[in-house]
Amino acid sequence: MVAAIFLTVVVDLIGFGLILPLLPFYAIHFGASAFTVAALAAVFSVAQFLSAPLVGGLSDRWGRKPVFLACTVLTAIGYVWLALADSLLAIFLARIVAGVGSGKIGIAQAIIADATPPERRARGMGLIGAAFGIGMILGPMLGGLLVGPDPSSPNYQYPAFAAAAASCLALLLAVLTVRETLTPGIAIPVSRNPLKALPALNRMALAFILINFAINFVFAQIETLFPLFASARLGWHAYEVGIAFTFIGIIVLVTQGGLIGPLSRRFGEARLLTAGLIALATGTAAAGWIFSLPPLAVQILLTAGGFALVNPSINSLISRSADPGQQGLTMGTNQSLAALGRVLGPLWGGLLFEEIGVATPYVVGGLTLLLTLGFGWRCIRSMR
Repeated sequence: MVAAIFLTVVVDLIGFGLILPLLPFYAIHFGASAFTVAALAAVFSVAQFLSAPLVGGLSDRWGRKPVFLACTVLTAIGYVWLALADSLLAIFLARIVAGVGSGKIGIAQAIIADATPPERRARGMGLIGAAFGIGMILGPMLGGLLVGPDPSSPNYQYPAFAAAAASCLALLLAVLTVRETLTPGIAIPVSRNPLKALPALNRMALAFILINFAINFVFAQIETLFPLFASARLGWHAYEVGIAFTFIGIIVLVTQGGLIGPLSRRFGEARLLTAGLIALATGTAAAGWIFSLPPLAVQILLTAGGFALVNPSINSLISRSADPGQQGLTMGTNQSLAALGRVLGPLWGGLLFEEIGVATPYVVGGLTLLLTLGFGWRCIRSMR
C-alpha cells in the first residue's frame, strides 16, 4: 500500500515540479511585482488552509481513496486552467483550484499512517518527501526544457499542460493501485472551519503542528522568492532556476528516500528535527552574503538538506502524537496550519523583499527558525 501511494504521489508531484520554478516568471510575464508573486503563492496556500481540515475530516468519514481521487481531479483542472490563463486573475483562480486539490498530500500521509506501525512511520513519511524529491528532479528539468532556454520567448503553456497530464496519469494509477486503508470506527464531525479542530487535538500533537507552522512560514519565503533572489543576485531566468530546483530535488531524494530511515532508527525523529532546524536556519540566514554560484550551492545544500530532515521528522512526530481515530483530522489540520504558514510567509517575505532588500526575508527567516527551536525545545526533547 505504501508503495502504491508513493508511486501515485511521485507522478503527481512531477507536475507540481514542472510548475513551481516557472510560476514567478509566468506571473511577471503578466506584469506582476515581487509582492504579487508572493501573493500568488499565498493564495494557493489560502485555499489549502481553508480546505485541508475539511478534506482530512471527510477522509476519516468517507474513506481515504475517494477523497484522494477527488483532490487529484481538482489538481488536473487547476493545471489546465493555468495553461489557458490570459491574465493574472486567471492564474490566481487556477492556483486556488490547485490549492484545494493539494489536500491530497495530507490524505497520502494519513494512508501511510494507517498502513505503517509507529516505529516505521518516519520512514513512511520520508517516502512522501522522497516523492517530492523525485518530482523536483524530473519536474523542473522537464519544465525548463519545455519553457525553453531563451528568456525573450518563453512558452509557459507547455509545462502547464504537461503538469495536467501528469495529474491525469496519477489519477489513473490511484484508481488502479490505491486501496482503502480507513478502518471503520466512530464518525468524526466534519467542520468547515479550519481552526475548529484545534481544541479537539491533544496538546503534544498541537505543539508539533505549531512548530510545523513556523517551519513552513519560513520555508515558503525561501521557495517562493528564490527565483527572484537568483535573478537579482546572479541574473538567472526560468531555465537556470529550473536546474537549481533539480539540484534541490536530488538532495531531498537522497536524504528522504535513502537516509531518513536509517537516521531515524539511529538518532530518532526529535534529534533529526533539531539538526534539520539548525541546518535550515543557517542556510537561510547565509543568503545575505551570497553573490556568486559557489556559496549559493552551499546554501542550497544546507537549506534543502535541513528541510529534508525536518519535514518527515515533524510529520512523524505529529502522527505519533495523534489520538487513535483522528489521523485524517490531525494530518489535515497539520496541512491546514502549514498552509497558513505558507500564506503569511510569502506575503511577509515579499514585503521585506520589496521594501528593505532581496536578502532580508532570508536573514529574518533564519532567526525565526532558531527562535522556533528555542521555544519548542522542551516539547522536542520530551520525544527523544
